[in-house]
Order: sequence, then C-alpha cells, then structure tokens
Amino acid sequence: MSHAPEPTVPRLAARLTAYAVLAHDPAVPGIAADYWAKSEEHYRTVDAALAALVAASPASERAYRDVVTDPTHTAPQHALRESLAGLLEEHPVQRNELADAVTEADRHIWIDYHLGAEYTSQEPPAAPEPPEPRPRSEPATVHVVIPFRDRSGGLRTRNLLACLKALADQEGGPGHRVTVVETDSEPRSREVLEGVVDRYVFARKDGLFNKAWAVNVGVVEATGDASYVCVLDADILVDRHFVARNTARLREGGHGTHLPFRWSLSLDGPSTLHAIGLRNGRGAADVPDAVLRGLLLREPPGGCVWLRADVFHAVGGFDERFEGWGGEDDDVVARLAAAAPLTRYDDPLLHLDHPRPAMTRDDGLPFNAHIEPVSWTRERGYGDREKFTAATA
Repeated sequence: MSHAPEPTVPRLAARLTAYAVLAHDPAVPGIAADYWAKSEEHYRTVDAALAALVAASPASERAYRDVVTDPTHTAPQHALRESLAGLLEEHPVQRNELADAVTEADRHIWIDYHLGAEYTSQEPPAAPEPPEPRPRSEPATVHVVIPFRDRSGGLRTRNLLACLKALADQEGGPGHRVTVVETDSEPRSREVLEGVVDRYVFARKDGLFNKAWAVNVGVVEATGDASYVCVLDADILVDRHFVARNTARLREGGHGTHLPFRWSLSLDGPSTLHAIGLRNGRGAADVPDAVLRGLLLREPPGGCVWLRADVFHAVGGFDERFEGWGGEDDDVVARLAAAAPLTRYDDPLLHLDHPRPAMTRDDGLPFNAHIEPVSWTRERGYGDREKFTAATA
C-alpha cells in the first residue's frame, strides 16, 4: 500500500511550481519593475534548486520544461505539481532543503503567483449590462474619486465601467458619491461616463498621465461635505459590501487612513472576464479566488486608499509633481501616515487586466526620481483644474 503524501508535500509541490512560473513568466517583471528587482534573486534561487531536483526524473523534467516554455498554460503546472509530490516523497533530504529554500524566499518576494483550484481559461460568464444611471439625492458620507485616461476606448474603459457597476451594487452602507476625473487633451470619455457617475470632471492635460493631480481635482471639486474619501483606481473590482465595511472601519477604528488589503491580485485576461461576468453579469456579491489566476503584489501603496477628508486636506492631497508611472502612491501614503494613524486590512483586492504602461523613461531611469520624497505640503496649492490648461490649449 502506497504511503499518502504528508499535507506539506502537496503544498511544497505547489509552491515550487509557482516559483517556476515566477522565474520564467515575462508578465512578472512587467507588472512592477521595482518589485521584480527586489524578488528576482529569490525566484532564481528556488528555480535552480527545482531544476536540479527534476533532473532525476524524466517525467518531472518534461513537466518542468513545459512550464518554463509556456508559464501561462496551466495544464503543465498541474502536471508538475502532481509529479513533484511523488518525487519529493522519494527524496526526503532534497525535500527538506527545498522546503527551507521556499520558506526563506517567501519572506522576501514582493510578487507571488496565484492559481485557483477551479480556474479555467474557457468561455467566461455572460458580459454585464452597462452601469445604470448613477446620480442620487440622499446625502453622501463617502466620496469615491477615480482618476482616468483611456485614449483608445479599450480595456481601460471596460474596466472602469465594471468598477462603476460594482460601486452601484452596494448594500448596507451609507450614501456615497462617485466622481471620475478624466485628464487628457480632450474629453474622450464624456459621453460614456456622464449619467453613470455622480460627477464627471474633465481636466485638460496632454503628455504624461498625472494621477496625483487628477485625484486632487476630484476631491477639491466635490460637492457636499462627505466625511470620508476613497481614492480608487479605475481597474479595481469591488465586492458588494465594500463601502459599508470600509466606512465602518474609519468610523470605529480611530485611524486617519487605511488600505483594505495586504496583497493585490492582478488578474490575467481570462480571470478578468470571469470576475466581471460573475460580479456584474450574474450579480454575485464577490468573486471567489478559486476561479482566478494572477500575480499577487505584496502591500502595494495604491489602488485603493480610504481616508478621512480632513486628513487628505491637511497634507495637501497627492504630490502633483509626480507624472507617469510610479511613486505618487508611496509618497502620499507616507505623508498620510505621518499626519494620522494608518493601518492595513486583509481584504482581497482584484485588479483587472489591461496593457501595462511604461515604467521608466526612455533613458531607463524612473519617471519621478528627481522628486524629493514627502516634500509636498498643502501650502503649494492643490486640485486646480486649470493648472495645465495653458500648456495644452
């Protein structure tokens, strides 16, 4: 009678397979260049040890090579997991060494891999209907601000509409208002968005996208006296109790700012369609992670930030000198944490798939390396919608 693998063996096989994907999938360095730089050495170390292990088994080596050749194809990953479970049982010394290597690497990596047990790349659920008209008359406790630009009318617009539909499907929470701020040389998305958000703001600016300024414009131009602000990226799909849960945290927690997640799951293309179809097409309250595949980013500073409105204004909002990819979220979170207590929660955060922006300048340097961190203050002024008008007129 064969001996069943210990519970740790299947998990170790799964983690080793994940490291093979992380070391060889080109999407990993493409998702966050700074996180890749922190993590690459650890991926390579575990992957090299895995390659040495599978060299002793032709079946395992074939499965491993299939994963390396096409890290996005999940069938070889399942085959490698299954093969490794038996191989690890046969080689206890190497098993213990690999377990130690994985434990050590897990402490240091900033991008991880998730493959749900029920994930499929087959036809997703039915597409959702467009968002219903949004404006409402009840008082708003929460103001959700979404910065946006999509010059092709493509996946970013699809993601924003999915985000808006999920925000319209909220239960048990206080009144909330949604403002989308489009920054571009022309209001490309006005016709799509007006009527399905409480407020559409066009802030004229050509050149690099300036998320920081767009957020400030949205908060400054908000009508009413909402006590809380949620800065939400246009590619985040929220669950039905998102507003209620996070508002209660701010009311009861005694802190000024929170990020409701520790890991952000950046979904692949099929998972994105499944998530949108389930949440918005079928009206599910949330999306189970068992049906999803993607890359997990450890404690990213942005994507979704909740805070008291007074704290936002006390620090002068985001630093409007940041343009292009990277830096503005780290900077504002540091300044918010200095102004009032900041905390994190462990909710899932689903990031919808879209083309990745350039993460460095043409010379390879970060876009905003010249900016002194946490040097922005409210005295500089913030949220002026006309700030870039003369330059782009």
